[in-house]
Amino acid sequence: MTEVKTLCRLAALFLAVLVFGTGVSRAQAEADDPGAWPELNEAGYLDSGEFVYEDPDAGLWRYCSETLRIEVVRKTETDPIKLVWYDAEVWSRQETFGMVTNKPGEYFSNSDWPAVVCSKNGAVLAINGDFACHRWPKMRSKKERSQVGIIIRDGEIKSEYTVKTVNTGVPNLDTLVLYPDGNIEVYDCNELTAQEYIDKGAKDVLAFGPWLLRDGEFNPLLPKYESKYKNYRAPRTAIGMIEPGHYIAMMAEGRLKDSKGITMTHLAEKMKERGCVCALNMDGGMTSCIMFMGKQICQVEKKNKNGSARKQTEFLAIGTSLLVEGYLPPEER
Repeated sequence: MTEVKTLCRLAALFLAVLVFGTGVSRAQAEADDPGAWPELNEAGYLDSGEFVYEDPDAGLWRYCSETLRIEVVRKTETDPIKLVWYDAEVWSRQETFGMVTNKPGEYFSNSDWPAVVCSKNGAVLAINGDFACHRWPKMRSKKERSQVGIIIRDGEIKSEYTVKTVNTGVPNLDTLVLYPDGNIEVYDCNELTAQEYIDKGAKDVLAFGPWLLRDGEFNPLLPKYESKYKNYRAPRTAIGMIEPGHYIAMMAEGRLKDSKGITMTHLAEKMKERGCVCALNMDGGMTSCIMFMGKQICQVEKKNKNGSARKQTEFLAIGTSLLVEGYLPPEER
């Protein structure tokens, strides 16, 4: 697959040189770029098949099928400080975000590298989630259960415990709620009970936080976070919704020479600029990552020899493709 894509790019380069030399316009040459979207129907999707384009050097990744379209763009800025982030825009008329696991049905055990987990699931786009597996052992202690947060996976309550008051801790255990119809909501940590989420029809509930946007408005606690942590910059990941079927996922690199990290307020501002009406901050640091077609496309701190984000048991993903190298059907895992 990689060899085919390389040949396509070389062919496109040769064509570009040829047409420019004969006076053909740059616009026409760009139209022949293999990274350009193929002809899409009125709904914005393919009538059949799949389209995949990956150009890490240019910072552009694209995918399209009959029901899903994704564009990931790597962006940079230097003011007020160096920052590299990945903006993933998702349009879907069928697929919804959900959790993919290292082993089917096992959410909090058997962790592995992000590329391993996402590739075996055939995940088209994936980001890290709430890293609940890290807090899960606290369920054994009655004194620490409230630190786990309300966790629901595939309609099953895994934890009904959360902190009693809204706070500026990290995580503060605010929740992201995923519904089968593609709707996404965010809530304060103690706003609803686990059973109330189930009664509302929630499929998955993730707990980390804080929520960044709700009803298009910023979380009023964000200034307190920045004051408490002195505008702390770090690698961070966020997921947000413009409307059901239209989403934005962002991952910002941090603690690197070319990207110092992002504050929660800055991340919230970027999500709002992209039109999100709701958004939640996921786990950050070495957990923070973004995957495309089963491969990690971001850089993380150089603590792991393979350049990978830390091992995890599950990821928040959308789309499944047989074109993902290493894909294994559940019965083969």
